[in-house]
Amino acid sequence: MEANNKQEINDYTRTKVPENKTVHGINIAAIIVGIGVTLPTFYVGGEVAQAIGLSKSLWVFILVNLVLGILCGITAIIGNRTRLSTYMLLHFSFGKKGTLFINCLIGITLLGWYAVTVEIFGEALTDSFKHLLGINVPISISIIGGSILMTITAIFGFKIVERFSVLTVPLLIVFLIYVLYSTIESQSLESILNINGNASLSITEAISAIVGLTILTPVLMPDFSRFARTDNDSLISVLALVIGFPIILLAGAIPSLMTGEIDIMKIMISLSLTIPAFIILVFSTWTTNTSNLYSTQLTLSTIFRKQKIATLGIIASAIGTLIAAIGIATHFIDLLSILSVLIPPISAIFIADFFFIKKQKYDLNDFDTLPDFGISAIISWILSCVVAYLANYNYINLTSISFFDSFIVAFIAYLVLKRILK
Repeated sequence: MEANNKQEINDYTRTKVPENKTVHGINIAAIIVGIGVTLPTFYVGGEVAQAIGLSKSLWVFILVNLVLGILCGITAIIGNRTRLSTYMLLHFSFGKKGTLFINCLIGITLLGWYAVTVEIFGEALTDSFKHLLGINVPISISIIGGSILMTITAIFGFKIVERFSVLTVPLLIVFLIYVLYSTIESQSLESILNINGNASLSITEAISAIVGLTILTPVLMPDFSRFARTDNDSLISVLALVIGFPIILLAGAIPSLMTGEIDIMKIMISLSLTIPAFIILVFSTWTTNTSNLYSTQLTLSTIFRKQKIATLGIIASAIGTLIAAIGIATHFIDLLSILSVLIPPISAIFIADFFFIKKQKYDLNDFDTLPDFGISAIISWILSCVVAYLANYNYINLTSISFFDSFIVAFIAYLVLKRILK
């Protein structure tokens, strides 16, 4: 009994999720949508729309999320059928020590996301206090206060994240629909679609930004789908991403074009929606960054095994808060571009391994026999990153989109190398 309790406290990081701990797909869908309804998403939606116009942005939003939805569906099924976390899944392709390196990369990425989100949240909170109460709250204080709220929720694990998301997400969706209605009401949809962008981003750069915004989702989907009751339940959560995320991006894009602003709180103020926006955005960012920190502490728990998962969450939060105070959000688009190169190969490799090499047979009884380093996986990852980087700067020309380049190269290279290096 004591061992089971310990596993539950650590959210089954290194073991299978028991059947009696699984939940309905709608509960997981709420978490996934909650992750998307956040200030950075509004920010990127507005940035892309102002750069390329709404008509082109709409196609980018839909097509990118369809592709990512397919990938998430595949990795969600892997998580559901194995009941294993992303960390455990990576062992079968990258090896026991190779996985630690990949997990460090994922952990750093998640920490960056946490920092970006809490920084933008702090700025929005400061703007709200100033407009509503006439109080000048330093951004650093808003950042620290927001980070404390997110940390308290995250350290209690998946169950709390799930319950919190189920409560808040329906309110967020209603608010987004109202925001879209309020902005479109005064103008025809045709006139809004004809608003041109300022060409500050190319179509390729816009695609990379949207991909970078969501690219961790396919990799980390098993962390959530392992709690789904069935394959269908895990796919329900993916459907939430495919349908919900473009709407969230539009909720940032359309008001941004109408007002000429990217800062979501300033947009809401101009639409006389300050109070509801303040309440909703607090809860949305709270939900999202709770999930970011939850995934971060899961990742760190695989590296620092002797530390309690709650302790790791507090340490990660402190580091992320410090980074936010420094001002990482100013490099947000650059961060997303880097992620669109480094992260896709990870999901490509464990998809190829699970379905084509191991034939959907991952047995924890074989865990001790796994190699320290999965040479095929490591070489494939490095090769795909190099190819995507060169393609991104037009040294070579594959698909012109770094995400596709890195994913395709990693997938093919891994299958080929596994046959060569037997």
